[in-house]
Amino acid sequence: MENLEKLLEYQKIDIELRKVLDEIERSDDGKKMEQARTEFNNAKVKVTETEKAAENIVAFYNNALAYYEECLKKIDEIAVKMAAAEDLGEQRELASQLEKLRSKLAEIEKNLAERADRTDKVIMSYLDGQDRGKKMRSLYNSLKERFAQLKNSKEPLINELRAKMAAIEKDIPATLMAQYKAITAEHLYPAFVRAREAERNRYRCFCGLELSQKAKSELLDKGSCRCETCRRLIYLDK
Repeated sequence: MENLEKLLEYQKIDIELRKVLDEIERSDDGKKMEQARTEFNNAKVKVTETEKAAENIVAFYNNALAYYEECLKKIDEIAVKMAAAEDLGEQRELASQLEKLRSKLAEIEKNLAERADRTDKVIMSYLDGQDRGKKMRSLYNSLKERFAQLKNSKEPLINELRAKMAAIEKDIPATLMAQYKAITAEHLYPAFVRAREAERNRYRCFCGLELSQKAKSELLDKGSCRCETCRRLIYLDK
C-alpha cells in the first residue's frame, strides 16, 4: 500500500490527539458544567412557570376584588330600597336579592381563602427557583473557568499535534486519506490495523474476529482489505 508508513505515522499522532481531546471532554469539570447548566435551565423553567402562575393569581384577585366591590355596592343599593319600600312583597323580593348577594360574597371569600394557600406555594416555588438558579449559575461560572484553564493548558500540545498531522498529510495520497477519515468518522481507532496471524494462513482483525475467506484472499492479493465486522482497514506486513 502506497505511503502506508506515512499514514501509520499520521494515525499514531491522531490517536494521541484523540486522547488529549477525550481527556478534556471527559473531565469532571466538563461533566459538572453540563449538570449545572441542566439544573440552571430547570430552575429557569420553574421560575417562568411560577411567574405565569402568579400572573393568573393576580388576575383572579383583581377580578374577585372588582366583583366583591360590585356586590357590596348592590347590597348598599338594595338596603336603601328596603328602607324605603312599604310593600311587603317588594321587601321580600329585595331581601331575596340581598341574600343571593351575601351568598356570592361568601363564595368569593372562600375562593380567596383557598387561593391564599396556593399563592404561598407559588411564592415559595418562585423563591426556590430563583435561589437554585443563582447557585447553579455561580457554580457553572466557577466550573467554566476551571474547564477553560484545562483547555488552555492542553492547547499548545493540541496545536503541535495538529501541525504535525497537517505536515504528514501532504505526503499521503488523497484516496488513502479519504479512507482513513471515513473510518475514523465512525469513531474507530485505530482505523488502519496490521493483520494478526492466528494460525498458519489464517488471519484476524484488530477486533479479534477471524477474516472470511473472501477478505483473506483480498488481503493476500492486494496487501489490504476491510474487516467485514468492524470495517477497519487491515494491512499485511510485507
